[in-house]
Amino acid sequence: MPSGQPGLRLVADAVVPVAPAGVVHAPGVVDVVGDRVAWVGPAADAPPTGAQTLDVGGLLMPGLVNTHAHTPMTLFRGAGDGLPLLRWLTEAIWPREARMEDADARVGMLLGAHELLTCGVTTTCEMYLHGRAVLEASVDSGIRCVYTAAIFDLPGAGPGATWQAFLEQARQLHQEFDGAEGRITVGFAPHAAYTVPPAGLEAAAAAALEHDALLQIHVAETADEDRAVRDEHGCSVPGLLARLGVLEARVLAAHSIWLDRTDLDLYGAHDVAVAHCPGSNAKLGSGVAPLAEFLRRGIRVGLGTDGPASNDDLDLWEELRLAPQLARATAGDPAAVSTETALDLATAGGARALGLAAGTLTPGALADVVRLDLDDSRFVPALDHGELVSHLVWAASSRLVTDVWVGGRRVVADRRCLTVDGPAVRAEARARAVRLAGSGGVRTAP
Repeated sequence: MPSGQPGLRLVADAVVPVAPAGVVHAPGVVDVVGDRVAWVGPAADAPPTGAQTLDVGGLLMPGLVNTHAHTPMTLFRGAGDGLPLLRWLTEAIWPREARMEDADARVGMLLGAHELLTCGVTTTCEMYLHGRAVLEASVDSGIRCVYTAAIFDLPGAGPGATWQAFLEQARQLHQEFDGAEGRITVGFAPHAAYTVPPAGLEAAAAAALEHDALLQIHVAETADEDRAVRDEHGCSVPGLLARLGVLEARVLAAHSIWLDRTDLDLYGAHDVAVAHCPGSNAKLGSGVAPLAEFLRRGIRVGLGTDGPASNDDLDLWEELRLAPQLARATAGDPAAVSTETALDLATAGGARALGLAAGTLTPGALADVVRLDLDDSRFVPALDHGELVSHLVWAASSRLVTDVWVGGRRVVADRRCLTVDGPAVRAEARARAVRLAGSGGVRTAP
């Protein structure tokens, strides 16, 4: 550790840095200076240090990276269960969002940040409205947030809820919040090709290019979306985005299920990244994205929970297991996605998709660190390092997360979130959810 700098040394029974794949230091050390990892390796090789030293035991690994979420929708959790995507949006979600105010979004984001952090998710990529409230809640919670401001015409929300107005708000938010606290990144999020007209897609892409910002968009989430875009524009969703110049930006394409080979070629040619959301896609009956093909082609992929109204939680450990399971099942091949690749998808892969120096415990990486309790039946037996990594993917869960650091700052200690008052925010969320549901509630599928 560089001399003369304050720092923190974490000593653990095991350290899984994720990169290089399969490496385990047991016992291991993670040194942190400022918001970055300074040194990682076996405890026996650790350099001298004057830093504060914590012997935390257990297992240390990078924080999980959620590449696609609508976290303030915690207030809608469970709404419209059983409806397909378009009916779910029009009947269950958009009516509630039309009633939503900034204070509601703030509470929903705080509730979700509490859930994310205590599950070991240190970075979340958000697509939502009410940007100031979401960003302020993210800053207060201590989570690392890539916020992409939603841009579309919101039905029922009045004449001011247009894609033009939301795009202008996104520009203002980027100017004010991008880079805040060293944890906040602001981008642009035209909702989808079926909710934003071509002019809006072009304008959002121009703004993202102007600011060198991430552009996040829902792409080919359902077969109906694919058919509708082909009927109207004579090409696939990626084909339309390419035609409009959207793929010239730094694009994160959420879902990306209904793609053909030409679409995959476009992704490769434009370095489009994918946010793969297997849990939400399965719950809504949307389909299964071609994860193994993405990986074979070298397309950057991270995992996402999607919103807590279509998943219905923000626990990325579930996606970490479900993604390789579905890929193996659809391919009929237990080697379609390896154990090490699955772990990478939830950490380093997500960070690569977002363009962040996170997701690994390597020198220079952001010091987002999670501790898991090894004194649990799910880690027995672990006869070698390979089995320990295997247990992380196939047996571990968020209930084993005990402590979390984001940028070197401890935000969860002994399973208690230090930055969000869980009982208070849960009580407020319950009251706000009742109002947003409306007097008649929202009907579900018969």
